[in-house]
Amino acid sequence: MGDRAAGPLLDHYARAGAEVLVIREAELYRADTIEQLGHELHRVIDASRAARFVLDLGPVRFLTSGALGLIINTRAHLVKRGFTLALAGATGEVAQVLEHARLAEVMPVYPTVEEALKNLACN
Repeated sequence: MGDRAAGPLLDHYARAGAEVLVIREAELYRADTIEQLGHELHRVIDASRAARFVLDLGPVRFLTSGALGLIINTRAHLVKRGFTLALAGATGEVAQVLEHARLAEVMPVYPTVEEALKNLACN
């Protein structure tokens, strides 16, 4: 595998009672990058006091099956704890991949983080 990314792959902030997780890496195709992102996601989730999470895919331009697996595993990790994960901000090829994978059938998918936060606050 190549070298791991030089810096963090994830930004996060609390908003409207949820934790927004912003993926910084534009292309999630290398196994080591996906693994690093998985570690960062779990570290932030485990340290958070939130019960609702929004994964902002806005910056992501390419998504592989490995990255999809990471999203699904992250959701499973949260569901086991009684928490919610919504996806937001996917555009272009990433939105098409989510649609083909039919992720909207197992978790909420919103066009924007704002819409995700608004809908999660209602639940």
